[in-house]
Amino acid sequence: MGKTYSKMYDNAQKAKVVKQLTPVYHEWKKEGDRIIGAFITRTEVQSRLGGQTYNQYLFDTDDGLIKFAMGRMADSELQDQFIKGGIYAIEYRGKEKIAGGRSVNRFSVEEIGATDEIEGAGTPEGAKAPDKSPARK
Repeated sequence: MGKTYSKMYDNAQKAKVVKQLTPVYHEWKKEGDRIIGAFITRTEVQSRLGGQTYNQYLFDTDDGLIKFAMGRMADSELQDQFIKGGIYAIEYRGKEKIAGGRSVNRFSVEEIGATDEIEGAGTPEGAKAPDKSPARK
């Protein structure tokens, strides 16, 4: 008897239990764009323009996994605010001109609550999740 992985996949799709693990990249294009979901993690990325680093954030949303960048200014203001499993509403407020003819992205970020469905939920990014195993005697 041959393997039935294809049938398992078809059945899972019909039952709507397939979970997409590949995140969709969200680009902030217009004011009012919004993402609402649970924070999973952030990853430092090296920019091809100038070689500086910025963060990509990964969120679990009603539409699946979404990753996005906010820009270095927003990173410096917000990166330490996100807690694993924290639920946030992030709204793009457009660009703001700053010195030197440059501009920065502006956001409104609101904390809504938390979920325990994310592994390590309740811990700051980079912190070790509490050990939930029974204590040794």
